[in-house]
Amino acid sequence: MIAILGLITVRTPQQLSALSLQTYIFGAIIGVIFLVMAAVIATMIKFEGGSHPKDPRKRRSWFWILVIVALIVSFLYNMFGVAPTVSNNLQGDFMSANVTGTLIAIATYVILGFLLSKMFSTGKLGNWFPSRKRK
Repeated sequence: MIAILGLITVRTPQQLSALSLQTYIFGAIIGVIFLVMAAVIATMIKFEGGSHPKDPRKRRSWFWILVIVALIVSFLYNMFGVAPTVSNNLQGDFMSANVTGTLIAIATYVILGFLLSKMFSTGKLGNWFPSRKRK
C-alpha cells in the first residue's frame, strides 16, 4: 500500500478530505485487527487451577499491551507511510486526521473489546474487563 501511496500526492483540500476519510477507516480496521490478535492470544493462554490463578492477569495484560501497539502502529504508519504524500501546505490538517484516525483505532479496540468481554464474561475474553465479585 505504501508503494501505491508513493505515487499519489495530495495537493488539494478535496483530496485531503478523501485521504482523511481513508485514514479514519484504516484506524477502525487497525483496531479490529489488533482486537482479533488479542482474542487469539487470550484463547491460547491456558486456564490455571488453584486459588490464585495468574492466567486472567496475563490475558488482561496482553489486551492492554496490544492497545498500545495498535496506537503506535496506526500513528507511525500514517506519519511515515502516508504523510510524505501530502503537500506541505496541508500537513497540519493531515496531522489532525492522523491523530483522529489513531483515536478511532483505540476507541474501536477498547469498545469492541469491552463488548466482547461482557458477551463472553465466563470465558477467556471475559478477563479483559472482569465484573466485580459481590461478597
